[in-house]
Amino acid sequence: MKKVFLFIAILFATSLTFANTNRYAVDESQIDALFSQATEVSISGSQSLLATLPLGVVAPENTTEIKDAKQPIVAFLLCWFLGGFGIHRHYLGTSQFMWALYTFTCGGIFGIIPLVDWIMLLIGIIENNIGSYENNTNFIMW
Repeated sequence: MKKVFLFIAILFATSLTFANTNRYAVDESQIDALFSQATEVSISGSQSLLATLPLGVVAPENTTEIKDAKQPIVAFLLCWFLGGFGIHRHYLGTSQFMWALYTFTCGGIFGIIPLVDWIMLLIGIIENNIGSYENNTNFIMW
C-alpha cells in the first residue's frame, strides 16, 4: 500500500513539474474581436436558424431521434476492468447507488456477481443484444 501512495505522490510531483502555466497567455484583444464579430442566433423559429447555417452545411430533411442504444462491447469492457465497483451497471442504466452495493459487498459478493455479469455480457456481445440488462434496477441483473 505504501508503494501505491509513493507512486501517486511521484506522479503528482512530476505532473506539477511538467505543467508549466507560464507559457500560456490570454490575449484580451483577440477575445474582444471575436465577440464583436459574433452574431446572435435565436431559436424561436427553425427556419431562421437554418438560414444562418454557413455554406456547405446541409440540414437533413427528415430528422429522426437517435435511440441511445448501449454498446455491448463497452458494457463488457467496463465489467472487465471495473466490475467490482459496478460501473458497468451505471452504463447500462441502473440506480445511482448500485456502486455502493457492489463496493460494500467486496466487489459484488466477493466478485461472483461481476463474474456472472461479465459472462452474461459476453453472451450479449455474441448475440448483439443486451436489452434485457438495460435499465435493470435489481442487484442481480440476470
